[in-house]
Amino acid sequence: MMRLVEHRWNGTTASYRRQDVFLRVNPAGPWEVEHRQHGRSVMREYATEREARRVADGLCAQGEWRNLEHLHR
Repeated sequence: MMRLVEHRWNGTTASYRRQDVFLRVNPAGPWEVEHRQHGRSVMREYATEREARRVADGLCAQGEWRNLEHLHR
């Protein structure tokens, strides 16, 4: 079962501009980055945390992103 490590949101509530980035880990396997944008979702798996974080950080590089991980607990 995947465990959520981070959930970042670009702070926009308008559905056509909202973006979310999720960083998850499977204790028995790979890391996963999910990018939700305009009602679409793209998920990719990565072998290491470093690789997954690099991709997640790149997706959140522009604008002001908020960490919403605390809402999932």
